[in-house]
Parts: sequence; structure tokens; C-alpha cells
Amino acid sequence: VTFREDYSKKVQNAARNFSAVTKMALTILKNDKVTKGSMNLKRLKAGWDEKYLSTLLQDSAF
Repeated sequence: VTFREDYSKKVQNAARNFSAVTKMALTILKNDKVTKGSMNLKRLKAGWDEKYLSTLLQDSAF
């Protein structure tokens, strides 16, 4: 429940779209070997630090 998906309501295809984006984001965070810590910590750091977010996106296989 890293993205608090249990607390948000979705309509039509939004749930499927949200699920796909969430899985991609979690995969990117899991593949990060530089930062130690929980998935939630990595997610917060990516939101706070643009350099870290840029590094994550550049290093991802997507």
C-alpha cells in the first residue's frame, strides 16, 4: 500500500491505468540499488529530490 491505493476511488478504466503506472513505479524503485531503505522512503525521496527522480528514470529499462 505504498501509494495508498486503498483510499482512492476510481471509475471505468482508471483502476487499470493506475495499477499499470503503480507497477511500473514500483519496479523502478525496486531496481534502485543506490538508495537503501523502504519503498516508501524511496518514493518520498523521488518526490523531494529531482536529481534522484531523474536518475531513477534514466536508469530504468522502460
